[in-house]
Amino acid sequence: MVAGSPDDETTAPRAPRRRPDTRRPQKVSLAIAQQIVDDITDDKLAPGTKLATERDMMARFETGRGTLREALRFLEMNGAIRVKAGPQGGPIVSEPDAHDLAGVLGLFLQVKAMPFKALVSAREVLEPEVAALAAEAKDEELFADIADSIAGMREHLGDEQNFLAENDRFHAAVAAAAGNELFALLITSLHLITDGMPLGVSYPPARRESVLQAHEAVYEAISTGDAEGARWAMRRHMREFRRYVAEKFPMVYERPVRWRDIAP
Repeated sequence: MVAGSPDDETTAPRAPRRRPDTRRPQKVSLAIAQQIVDDITDDKLAPGTKLATERDMMARFETGRGTLREALRFLEMNGAIRVKAGPQGGPIVSEPDAHDLAGVLGLFLQVKAMPFKALVSAREVLEPEVAALAAEAKDEELFADIADSIAGMREHLGDEQNFLAENDRFHAAVAAAAGNELFALLITSLHLITDGMPLGVSYPPARRESVLQAHEAVYEAISTGDAEGARWAMRRHMREFRRYVAEKFPMVYERPVRWRDIAP
């Protein structure tokens, strides 16, 4: 009989597990911020919509100016609103995007001492599946966006800044073509973080040409509805990116992510 097995009469009964209670006392400013977001989503307020004045919000929430401004600053830092200065200014509805999510992730990644290579590994797992979903979705309009990003990269391959912009467009367009908004937001955010340019990663002409060819292979499979081909083409692309950074920029590859590099 194995000690600790169900037949071991000497083993003490096992107590059921419980989730740890991680709730913390909620700050008034956070509760106000959440209510403002509820107003935006419940009323379907479009970006650019002007919200209530500071005076009206203070009266509604029965709070002081300092607490209200803390709530507004929190929302502004996370991309939910922007605060326009001046007599005719005030909080205005904004639309958080992948840059905002990248900034939030950057904070957590630095606190957790997450190395750059961990994010590259995450992309290596996620992006091939997203490419396969894009092939299965067969959205011709979004396929055109992928093709246009490749054409733009090819036409100005000697311009590194154009290359980076079109590279961003390609990965965002593939993620969007998968038909899942969460995938699109997450993949685009991870791509922005792992771009590596603020850390010193560069893309000489030969590397740009290699990336262009990889994008063309991914697009060919997606555009023909070949999910397995798209999966493998993107997997090869991600593996090549990992090897490139690991071999050419080992210090970047191993170093922990820093928030300031993502959201300066």
